[in-house]
Amino acid sequence: MAHGLTGNQLKLIGMAAILMDNIGAVVIQGGILHSTNRAMYETIIATSSGHMWVVAGQVCRYCGRLAFPIFAFLVAEEFVRARNRWGYTMRMLAFAVISEIPFDLAVYHTPFYFHYQNMLFTLFLGMMVMMVMEHTRNTAARGAALVAGCVLSWAIQADYNVVGILLIVTMYWFRHNDIAQLAGGIVLCAVESVSYYCISALAYVPIVLYNGRRGAMQLKYLFYVFYPAHLILLYGIVRLGIGTGS
Repeated sequence: MAHGLTGNQLKLIGMAAILMDNIGAVVIQGGILHSTNRAMYETIIATSSGHMWVVAGQVCRYCGRLAFPIFAFLVAEEFVRARNRWGYTMRMLAFAVISEIPFDLAVYHTPFYFHYQNMLFTLFLGMMVMMVMEHTRNTAARGAALVAGCVLSWAIQADYNVVGILLIVTMYWFRHNDIAQLAGGIVLCAVESVSYYCISALAYVPIVLYNGRRGAMQLKYLFYVFYPAHLILLYGIVRLGIGTGS
């Protein structure tokens, strides 16, 4: 029996972190605390229960910082192993598009919010950069692909945008050098989550325990279904008043 964590176990940890993050953002901050209404928010947090909810929301958001580094690592790992890399990349794009309305509803309370996009778009752009790097050894072409990925992620304001692309490419580029991969990942995580006390860097605790195996469970499509589904569920909780204190 292999020691350490399988890819499927890492994926489940990442999904749990995403769920915690969005419970904090959608249900607690956006619902219970009414963070989009400044006057109501300040009134609520002035109470003892409001202060407790603020702390609970922050804890959830801190837990959520573990998610993206784990998925950046898994995307790079699974991209290299994929038999059909183009199909894998297009599947990520398809679910990024499918997830956008649930994301906008949950986070911005509107079906169409064009100023910020969900994290699957970042994963997709990172995969496109890896695709170019796989097909050419030309340093200039690889550099141009990386710059293009960063610019596009910033232009569409994809979640984690430029740092997210750099993190995915770091996981891919240094996949044969554990120390360089770990060091580069921790530095980028610290940059991305400086306002969260660099919590993202803790994602490398489970990542270094990865044993290189996918695992016995068939979880190929679980994340794709989970991501939009959990956003719809959390949005429904807030709309029904369960997360608003009404």
